Formats: sequence, structure tokens, C-alpha cells
Amino acid sequence: MQFANYSPAALKQAPNIQMIGDYKVEFVAYESEGNMDKAPVMFLGGAFQSFSSFRNEVEQMLEHCPVILADFPSQGGNDQLAPELDMEDFADLIAGFLTSQGVSKVQLMGVSYGSAMATLFASAYPQMIDRLLISGITCFRRESLITLLEDSLKLLDNGDMDAFATTAVCNLINHNRMEDTQIGATYRRLLFRQIARLNDNERQRYAQNTRRLLRFQGFKSFPTCETLIATGEFDNFTLPQENAAVARQCVNGKFAVIRNADHLAQFEQKSASMEVVCRFMSGQSLEGIQGVDLYDPQAYDFANQRLQARLRPMEQPYSLHDKATGKEHTVRITNINFSGCEIEQINVDMTLNESSDQLWLEIPETGHTYHVRVLGKDKKSLRCLLMQREMKGAEALLNYLQDHLLMVREDQPTVEEVAGQLA
Repeated sequence: MQFANYSPAALKQAPNIQMIGDYKVEFVAYESEGNMDKAPVMFLGGAFQSFSSFRNEVEQMLEHCPVILADFPSQGGNDQLAPELDMEDFADLIAGFLTSQGVSKVQLMGVSYGSAMATLFASAYPQMIDRLLISGITCFRRESLITLLEDSLKLLDNGDMDAFATTAVCNLINHNRMEDTQIGATYRRLLFRQIARLNDNERQRYAQNTRRLLRFQGFKSFPTCETLIATGEFDNFTLPQENAAVARQCVNGKFAVIRNADHLAQFEQKSASMEVVCRFMSGQSLEGIQGVDLYDPQAYDFANQRLQARLRPMEQPYSLHDKATGKEHTVRITNINFSGCEIEQINVDMTLNESSDQLWLEIPETGHTYHVRVLGKDKKSLRCLLMQREMKGAEALLNYLQDHLLMVREDQPTVEEVAGQLA
């Protein structure tokens, strides 16, 4: 592989191209002075990420080893559409790319969507990987996550880009913990704008990647190399306990939690995240990194962690509108937070169930109605996800939960009790 000199401007230049059969791999590779004998680090990104997203990682890792950035079909800036590919196929593409470039072994970092690709490659080609660092991964087909992904596809298919961008921003950012993560309105607005303005090719790529995830039935084997799984403590998209569960399956797995971060830890807690990456990839101890807690994944105890407060409105009852049937149901809100709610039917209607996908809950105190999806039904009660559709409504709900006079449920569940239910 030809390694070039690095400069910030180089990240925005046209990438190199390597064909693997019919498939295009776009990549850049940078040399590390005095360290070219070491295995290069290769970065695989998630949705809506480009090579520039890894600028900090590239600049700091070049002090230790060469760096490769690669976008495979429909990933990052690679505009090749490949709906026929499954997740497992990317392991073979990564191996084919490295072999074509004469790279015998890499250190690999995968973030979010890239974490699954990296894990599959490390499992299938253990002889080609030295170390693996992944963030934002799950091996569970959690019902709430599947519902969120399927819902995003429907919005995309309908061309409702504002609603699609809203739900994406609200899924990726834990809005209940923004005081902790220090995510501001400007960052959320810029992320919303970036997603809402995706062009047709980018929308198709997102849809194809999401459908691959939905088709993926889980890992059949796990990496045996030195593996670190690092996650934000408030990640409500791929939950910390789900990341820890993957770490437990890895023969040489370690688990780290980055404090005051969610699914976007790489951007929210740059200093701590970068220290984790650099130390792990260069074989240094992870002890003593400010803002990072280390755990034995086999003994990781999340029983005392709690999700956001479950609140009960004092005003009752509320109206639930079914746009599919035209019916209006009078309900009580048993508890509610930004992610979901539990509502009780006053007059039980057996037609309300998990198939009801046009339900809207009116909350007059916010001035908005909210799309809800039923995850489970028990007698009169419906356990629902709140699907954010527009940013003003999301902001109004946040203000309502923070400032309105609500009662806190004393019987709040632990994460262990609600894992797999409301994220």
C-alpha cells in the first residue's frame, strides 16, 4: 500500500479507489514517520460520517502507526449502491481490500454501523487483525430498536425528510441527558440540517444499510484478538449493557464506559475518547483515563443504573387518536419520558395492539401531538415508544418533562428490568 503524507486538507481530497470484483473501495492511507513497521490502524465509520469525521483520531494515531480510512460500498462517501450485499459480505470485502493492497495485518476501529462490520471481519479473519476497538454495538434484536429503524425507513420511503431527520437526531442523541453530555442546540441543529439535506443517493445508501441491519440475525462467532468495547454511559441507541454483552463474548474482551456521553461519544467527549483510542491501539494501559471507567465485562453490573425518570402527569385524562380508523380514545398516562410512555385505556378497545401504527397522543400542555407505537399490551395498559416527528414538538416535550409539575414514579425500574423494552 502506498502511504501518503498527511495534512488536514488531504482528508477532503478525492480518495484512492480499489476494485474488489464489482465493488468499489474508496480509501486514503497516511504514513507515520518512524513507525511504518507497525500494523496500521483502519477506521470504519457509522451513518452520516465521512473521512473528515476521523480527523482527531488520524492526527493522534499517526504519532504511533500508519492510518487507513476506508469506505466500502454505500458507506461514508462511497456512492456505490449495493443492496444485494449482506453484513457478512463486508468481512470478505475488507479482507479482499487489505490483501489487494498488500496489508497483512491491521488494527481496526469500528463505530456504530462500522462496529458490526469490524466485528464480523475480526471473527472471520483472525490472522489479519492485531487489535479491535468498537463502539456502539449490539448483538440483540431489541424490539424498540427494530421499530425505530423500520419507522425511519417508512419516513424515508415517503420522502418526509424533516420527520426522518428529527427521528434520527432524537435516536442518536439522548435528549434526557443533554445536560450531562453538553450537547447544545447548535450541534443538534447542524446534525438535523445535514440529515434533512441528504441527496437521493445518500438516502438510498442509508436505506440499504438499514435493511442490512434488519436482515442481520446476529453474530455466529466473536473476535479472539485483543478487543476493547467502549461505549457512552448514556447511549440509549445501543445500550451500555448490550455493548457489555458483546464484550463478554470476546475471548480477550475489555469494556470501557465513557462518562457523560451517549451514542456520539467520539464527538461529545473528544479528549476521553481519543485517550482511549490512542492508548489501546498503542498497547498502553487504560487505567487512570479521566472520564473513563473500566470494567471486567464478565462482572459488569448495571443493576443499579436507571434510565430517565418515569413521570406521571397530574392532569388526566388524555386523548389518543387513531388516524387509521378515525377513532378517538380517552386514556390515562401512567408514566411518560422522552423515549416512551405507558398509557391505560379507560374504555378498553381490543383493536389497539402492536399492529396499530397510526396512533397519536395529544398532550395539550405541550401544544403538540406525538406519534406512538405500541410495543406491548397488558389488559388495559399499552407500552409505547414515542416517535419524534418534528423538532419543535421534541423541544416542547423536553420542556414539559423538565419544567411541568409532574409526579415521579417511586417504582422506577432498573435498566436490567427494562432492557429490551423502552430505550
